[in-house]
Amino acid sequence: MSRVTRVTAGLIATALAGVLTVTTVQPGASAAPATAAATQAVPRPANFTISSFNVLGASHTPAGGSRAAGTTRIVWANQLLERHHIDVAGFQELQAPQLTKFLAITKGEWAVYPGLQLNRIDSENSVGWRTDKFTLVSATTLTIPYFNGNPRRMPLVLLRDRATGMLAYFANFHNPAETAKYRNQGRYRAAATTIEIALQNALYRRGIPRFMTGDMNERAPYFCRVTAESPVIAARPTSYRRDGVCYAGRPRSVDWIFGARKVDFHNYVEDRSPLVAKTTDHPVIVSDVTVSPSKLPRAWNRPVAPPMPTFPLPTS
Repeated sequence: MSRVTRVTAGLIATALAGVLTVTTVQPGASAAPATAAATQAVPRPANFTISSFNVLGASHTPAGGSRAAGTTRIVWANQLLERHHIDVAGFQELQAPQLTKFLAITKGEWAVYPGLQLNRIDSENSVGWRTDKFTLVSATTLTIPYFNGNPRRMPLVLLRDRATGMLAYFANFHNPAETAKYRNQGRYRAAATTIEIALQNALYRRGIPRFMTGDMNERAPYFCRVTAESPVIAARPTSYRRDGVCYAGRPRSVDWIFGARKVDFHNYVEDRSPLVAKTTDHPVIVSDVTVSPSKLPRAWNRPVAPPMPTFPLPTS
């Protein structure tokens, strides 16, 4: 067996073996009085704006090149966050110098995970959120195969909406691309996709809205596989599944936003404006989101949040 085959097989086995921790809520000894139930506030829908944003790592634009330095471009990236009123973002290629600059210029308005809490390289794939919009409940990472199957940690966070109390999961990924240096990466993308699907299936059982952003380095094949094998929809309105048939809609971008089937996406944008073009080599993917308590009631009135999944994930 070749080395790359052994690496791939090992990563898939490690990621997909194991037991998922499941929590249950026990009913009380007696039902609450009707008068007390009647006085409870009815939860309000949660509204926010989500983005998948590959900021183009600083190492790709060294001094003397045709593009501005990463620390200059991250200032423009923040302008794009403001332009689109983005509340939560899955960042890819957010390298340490860019993250440090971003946190300095936003002065506490944004928090990120993992940021610089783990290894410096792990900051590149971080979830960020506006601190006046969300609070962090819990966070963890899971491992996918990256270039040539080398393991990389990707973030999963559970956030609470300050205005409504809604809980929601946000995961962010960057799957390996085909490059001049790294060829034949399809097997590793497929292995990473298997893990991302397993995560969505595991979280689905909890009844809490789920969101997944990322530079998946695939267009229609990724969309069709993920929507066939896990309970998600794409924010991109022209990519959909109907009666078991995948209609990908010829997507131009390898960047995606997915969510639970019961969330509502609207005002989807793939920004390729001049500001984006000088900031990064990807479009900025943005969508508004509405989560209704009538569709996902278990996301509200949860003073004690469920624990994060136990990794490695099970296959089913």
